[in-house]
This record gives sequence, C-alpha cells and structure tokens, in this order.
Amino acid sequence: MTTKQALAELKKLAASAADNLYRRIELAATVMQDLDWIASVHDGSDLKAQDALQSEFFKDLGGYVTLGKLIAMYRHVPAADWKECRYDVAAVEVLYDQQAAPDQKETRNRKAWKAAAEELEQKLDVAERRVASLQTKVDELTLENERLRGRVEQLERLLAYSREAEPAIA
Repeated sequence: MTTKQALAELKKLAASAADNLYRRIELAATVMQDLDWIASVHDGSDLKAQDALQSEFFKDLGGYVTLGKLIAMYRHVPAADWKECRYDVAAVEVLYDQQAAPDQKETRNRKAWKAAAEELEQKLDVAERRVASLQTKVDELTLENERLRGRVEQLERLLAYSREAEPAIA
C-alpha cells in the first residue's frame, strides 16, 4: 500500500468515523427509550443500561463523556451544530454546556441572595441583641455572686468567731 492510498483510506475512515459517532449516539438514544429492553435485560435500571451500551459501543471515547451526557447533547444540540463542529465531542460539549449554563446561572442567581442576606442579617441582629442581653444578665449575676460570696465569708467569720468564743462562755 502506498502512502497516497493509506492517506486516502485514512481520510475516508475519518469522515465516516464522525458520521458513525453521531449515528451511534442516535441509536443509543433510541435503545434507551425502550423501557421493556431496559426492564428485561438490565433489571429496569437506566444507569445499568447506559453503562452496558457505553462499555460495548463507545469504548473509543474512553469514558471522556458519559453516554447519558452524549444523549443529552444529541437531544439538545441541533444536528447542524454537530456537523459544524465536525462531530468533535469536546466542541459539541462546550456548546451544550453553554446552552445549559445560562439557565443554571440564572437559577442560582435567582435564589434571591439579597433576601437571604437580609434574613441572615436580621437573624444576626436578633442573636447579637440576645447575646448583649445575656451578657448583661451574666454581669448582674456575677455581681450578685460576688456579693453573696462576701456575705458567706462574713458568715463563716462570724461562725468561726462564735466557735472560739463558745469555750470561754462555757
């Protein structure tokens, strides 16, 4: 085989590989819609079915992207975009992630962070007031404790004095 022939065959195989990948994903998506097949062959587990298809028919991707994501990309990225990307999985994945990312970012940002922050600030204010109130109470109790200790010491001295004086009285 000459170099020219080898290059021609490589070109043909490369072109068919791209179409082949897209078609394999399309067929896998079709197979994954067959709930009876999933139930009878994979105990009703979508994940087991996807893993089986991926390990048997998508070995060439080396686990770079899961079959579940490939099917999602197939369903959400138009065929024209796949073709424009020359069926490059990484490029199509970027398109898919860009399509999905704005929704996710908006959802995350729409969580009303301002309201959540205000609520937390209110809770912090309440907690700080409670701490201040408790600190005042602790200060009051500390003073009361010191006063009572002083009183106990006084009583102990009186008791000791009365015990010393007792033998003299008797």
